[in-house]
Amino acid sequence: MLYAALALVSGVNIELSTNDLSSKGRVLDNIKGSWSQTLQFLGKSATLEAEYDRNAREDFLNEATLSGKLDDVAYEVKTSFGDTHELTLAADTKDGTSVEVVANNKDGLTSITASRDVKISGRDYNAEASHDRQSSSSKLKMSSVLGHGVTGSATWTVGNKLDSADYELEYETELTNGRKLSATVNPRNGKGDIEYVDSSTIDAEITASMDLGGKPSISVKRGWTF
Repeated sequence: MLYAALALVSGVNIELSTNDLSSKGRVLDNIKGSWSQTLQFLGKSATLEAEYDRNAREDFLNEATLSGKLDDVAYEVKTSFGDTHELTLAADTKDGTSVEVVANNKDGLTSITASRDVKISGRDYNAEASHDRQSSSSKLKMSSVLGHGVTGSATWTVGNKLDSADYELEYETELTNGRKLSATVNPRNGKGDIEYVDSSTIDAEITASMDLGGKPSISVKRGWTF
């Protein structure tokens, strides 16, 4: 198999993951592999990464990415081997604004995003404006660290009423070394999820997650680096 052959190359990561252990079905849910190599591209250092995902494409690599920086512009070229080729360009302006442009070979320009840190009434915020060409929708997102591991954000779709903004609260904390708890809640509709990740108890990563009002699920992931 391809993932076994990748293990013979240096700088390779192999990852095995289970499905929800509380449900029936096969235990081994997926096999992933990745390989990276530093090279010279247009006279500059770049990184070539290849990924294998059995669930996406069993008999071949599912994705390859070339990334680097030319002067002040960071680039990422991603290919799905015959399906879609995507180009992402990102740069920071002198006033501290980060701009990102995404395009692909099928749709041309797909999205534009600009973000920067601002201060409003003495509080630090991150303001992000984005436009999606396919849906012809523009959005403005404001987020801020509220303290004690809590981050709040509000996303407003341009053209809608201001009171239609979508709110979200995120909480993340490290309980002990290798044990993290995170939660996401939407105050408007009460939806959200809770996730507990344990990479300390055994030589693998155990993830227990639950949608609010749903059933909990447990999965295990184990990775190797060669």
